Amino acid sequence: MIKFILEILIFLSLGAAVYLVARSLPRINDEDFQKPAGSRASWLMPYLEKADELLKVYLERFLRRLKVFVMRLDNWVSQKLANFKKEGKEANFSIHNLSSENNKGDNQG
Repeated sequence: MIKFILEILIFLSLGAAVYLVARSLPRINDEDFQKPAGSRASWLMPYLEKADELLKVYLERFLRRLKVFVMRLDNWVSQKLANFKKEGKEANFSIHNLSSENNKGDNQG
């Protein structure tokens, strides 16, 4: 228990130190940063932004469809488990019933 408390104190002090360092760093605004005039990537940026938006749309559609598929799979598994539970209650297996059925079969054959 003492180890746990010491670990919590260490992580809290580490978190406080990171917070203080982050607060003391200077902030950089986008206006302060000047892009070079002859940048090679400047013609590429509009295409990358369009591709990013398109990728977001398709990823959102894919994730929504995946969610629906997982929910359907969950319902199917739940139904199968419920059926197994029903069959288990209806069967009422016991060792005595099985042994008596095997003895009847041996005597008849």
